[in-house]
Amino acid sequence: MKKRTAWLLIASVVVVALGAAATGAAILLVRLRFDRGVSGSAAGRYLQIGVQGALYDGPPADLDGFLERRPLSLQQLIDGIDRAAADSKIKGIIMRVGPISESGWGAVRELRDAVSRFRESGKPAYAHVEYCNDKEYYLASACSKVFAVPEAIINVTGLAMETTFFRRTLDKIGVEAQFEGVGKYKNAPNTYTESSYTEPHREQMEALLDGLFENYIAGLSESLELDEDQIRELLNGGPYIGGDALKVGLIDELVYLEELKERLQDASSLSPRRYLKSRRKLDWGRKRLALIYVVGDIMPGKSGASLLGGIVFSGSDTIAAAIRQARQNENIKAIVLRIDSPGGVATAADVIWREVREARRVKPVVASMGDLAASGGYYVAMGADAIVAQPTTLTGSIGVFGGKLNLRGLYDKLGVTKETLKRGRFADLYSDYRPWTDPERERIRGLLVALYRSFLEKAAEGRGQSVSQIGEAAQGRVWTGSEALDIGLVDQLGGLNTAVAIAKEKANIPAAEEVTLVILPERKGWIETLFEQDDEKAMALHYAPDELKAFLNLVERGGSGNLLARLPYEIRVH
Repeated sequence: MKKRTAWLLIASVVVVALGAAATGAAILLVRLRFDRGVSGSAAGRYLQIGVQGALYDGPPADLDGFLERRPLSLQQLIDGIDRAAADSKIKGIIMRVGPISESGWGAVRELRDAVSRFRESGKPAYAHVEYCNDKEYYLASACSKVFAVPEAIINVTGLAMETTFFRRTLDKIGVEAQFEGVGKYKNAPNTYTESSYTEPHREQMEALLDGLFENYIAGLSESLELDEDQIRELLNGGPYIGGDALKVGLIDELVYLEELKERLQDASSLSPRRYLKSRRKLDWGRKRLALIYVVGDIMPGKSGASLLGGIVFSGSDTIAAAIRQARQNENIKAIVLRIDSPGGVATAADVIWREVREARRVKPVVASMGDLAASGGYYVAMGADAIVAQPTTLTGSIGVFGGKLNLRGLYDKLGVTKETLKRGRFADLYSDYRPWTDPERERIRGLLVALYRSFLEKAAEGRGQSVSQIGEAAQGRVWTGSEALDIGLVDQLGGLNTAVAIAKEKANIPAAEEVTLVILPERKGWIETLFEQDDEKAMALHYAPDELKAFLNLVERGGSGNLLARLPYEIRVH
C-alpha cells in the first residue's frame, strides 16, 4: 500500500471517529437539556399511570428505543412510583386502572405495595376506574381515594377458580393422554387425563383459593378500614353500579377522569416513561448487582423472545451463561434472580440450579419470586442464599411428571397408518402410535422417582432441612408465598426491592448506598429478534384460546420424552 493511500485511510478513520464523538456529545447535550427541562417543568405535576392488560415482569423496556415502544415493565412502573415519592416536584399520582385480568396476583400485589409506600410520603394517590373486577379494585383500593365514572360497573364479588378438563374431548377424537407423576398433588396433568377434580386436586385448589382470598380480604380491610366480616358482606352484595358502590363506600366519588384532572390544582400530568427519562442519573462509581430474569417456561437451549422484547421462555443455556458471567465479573457484587415461571423441563432447571450453586460459592445470590416460581421455577431458586416471595406468589410444586399422547385412535379415524422399525427394547417408547406397555410405564416411573428424589435432596440442602421435612412440603403441592414462608420454603415476604436490599446486606453494601442493577442477559435488539421469529406459529398461538395454548405447549414440551418439573395445570383466579 502506498504511503499516500495509508495516510488517507488513517485520516478518514480519524475524521469518522471525531464525527461520531461530536455527534455523541451533541446527543448527550440535547438529552441533558431535555432531561433538565422535563425535571424542571415537572414541578407541581401528577405522575399519571395507566395500568391495563398484563403487568410485564421481565427486562425493562428501552426508554430511548426508536423502533420499540414496548410498555414499561412492572419494575419500571414501581421504580417511577418510588422515585416520585421522594421527588418534591411531584405532588401525587393519578392511577387509571383498566382491565388487568392477564396479570397475576403477585404482580398486582407488588404494584399495590409501591402505591402504599408512595402514600407514606404524605402525598395523595388517586385511582380512577370505569369498570373493574376484584383484581383491579384490589389495586385501586391502595390509593388515597378511588374515583369512578357515574355509570361505572364495580364487579367486586369475590374470587373464583375454573379448571377446564379435556378428557371427554380427547376420548371423542381418539387421543389418550398417558402421564406419570410423582407426588400426591402432582396431578399429572389432570386437565387431560380426568373429566373432573380428583380429591387431591380439589384439596389443592381449595387451599390456594382460600389463601388468595384471605390475602384479598385482609388488603381490602386495611384499605377501607372495615373489619373482615364487613368486607365479606360487601363482596356478597356485589356487583355494584357507580351510585350503589358510592353508597356502600367502595367508591369515594363519581367523576369523569377529565373532571378529576380539572379539579386538581396545577394538575398537569407526566407519564412514567418521560418521568423516568428525566430522572436518570449517571451511575459512575456505584457498586453493581446483576439482575437476571427467569421468565416463562424453562427449556433447554437459548431463551426465546417476542418482537416487543418480552421473554417467551427461558433457555437453560442463556440463563446459565448469564449467571456464569455475573459470577466471573469482579465488579458484580451480588446476583438477584427474578423468577416468574411455572417451571419446565427438569434437566434445564437443573442446569440453571447448578450455576446458581456455583455462583453462591463466590458471591451472594438472592431469588425474588413474582407471580409464579413453581416446580422448575422453585428448582432454580432453591440454591440461592435467600428466597423472597410475595404473599400471593404461587410456589413450591416440588415434583415431576412425564408422559406422552397416544394418537392411535385419532389416526384410525383419519385413515392414517404407521409402521415402526426399531432396534432396542424401548426404542419406540415415545411413539404416538401406541400406548405404553406395563414394563414401559414402570420404566418411566422409575426415572421420575429418581428425579423426584434428587429434587428433594437438593431442596433440603438449599433450605437447610432434612429430606423428610422437605418431603412433607413437597408431593407436588403448590403453596402461596405466605404458606411457603410458614413451612420454610421461602425466607421473607416482599418484592424485588426487598430482594435487592437483602443482596446488598449480604454483599456488605450499606442499605442507604445506591447500586446499579445490571440486567443479564442483555436484551436482544428488535431486528435480531425479528429474524428469530416463527411468524406463522407465533400468529396462530397469539389468537388461540388460553386452554388450547396450554394444551399445545404440553404437547410440544412433554410429547417428545421430556420429563417435566412444571406446574401441571394453569391457575387463573378471577
